[in-house]
Amino acid sequence: MIEQLFSTLLTLAAAYLLAGMVVAVLFFTRWLETFDPAAVAGSRGFRVLVTPGIIALWPLILIKVLGKKSAADAGGAEALRRNHRIAFILIAILGTLLFAAALAWRAPGFADLPKTEIPQP
Repeated sequence: MIEQLFSTLLTLAAAYLLAGMVVAVLFFTRWLETFDPAAVAGSRGFRVLVTPGIIALWPLILIKVLGKKSAADAGGAEALRRNHRIAFILIAILGTLLFAAALAWRAPGFADLPKTEIPQP
């Protein structure tokens, strides 16, 4: 049961990362000029540093590039604070749940492994 849950979560994470990679390639080849004209002159090092952020935040990049207004643009600083508060709470809850699941799912018999003694000098 739990193996199937983790398998599903890993599949979803892989799909999210794959979509992020596709958006990153499109971003660098077609949308960089419209997103930030100053970044067009950026070096390869700049692109390497920015790529993980684009992959992680691809839905926001896609919304911004396609011209739709985000909640932060519509409501100003207060909407941005609210979004950050919600994201922080979700990360705190999901992080705790994932940590608890990892502890519960550790390899069977892990505690039964023989303990090796360290020789004293």
